[in-house]
Amino acid sequence: MSPKFAVPLITLFVILTGFKSVVHDDVVNYYGIPTAISFYKTDFTLSWSSHPNDTYYKQEYLPKGDVADRFNDMLLIDFIVTDLPAKDAARAQINTIYERKKTDAVCNFEVVKSQDGNEYILNFIMSEGNNDTLSLVEWSAYDYKPYTDKAGHKGILLVGISHRAYGDNITPFLRSLKKYKDEQVHNLAVYPTPEIQLK
Repeated sequence: MSPKFAVPLITLFVILTGFKSVVHDDVVNYYGIPTAISFYKTDFTLSWSSHPNDTYYKQEYLPKGDVADRFNDMLLIDFIVTDLPAKDAARAQINTIYERKKTDAVCNFEVVKSQDGNEYILNFIMSEGNNDTLSLVEWSAYDYKPYTDKAGHKGILLVGISHRAYGDNITPFLRSLKKYKDEQVHNLAVYPTPEIQLK
């Protein structure tokens, strides 16, 4: 994929990932979908949302007991109102991954394109640590697809999943990663598209 893409998309999609600590204020359900949703065998509840400009919407969901600063699993649903193809959003995220690879030896990614070329599933891994000791590993998969909501807003819909392993759990997770990611990418590929309607 070429690294060239629209600047606004860089700004918006760069914030989709990373080791962030977010203060969660009042949560707004911008999509008009249930605040409690399930992915595979896990139930998630809307925990944070953001609508920083006229075209970008973001909602994060956590399982019971997880918190934003130290979650084990997260589901996220993002939407950007745009006429650009989904591949441009995937390119923006891939570019941030290439940058991270310069300082993160664990960081890597794979991308799969649908047969019609309209949908992309990007899965990637990142880490944090110091003195050659990992303290955190995060694996994520993002499904980018063209989407028009019930009100006629056309854009790119992203449904993503993330899993983190900490400390002593990192090595076992990395050993099981191949099977885990194959299963989760499949689960994401067959996950029903949320029927959102922007507020």
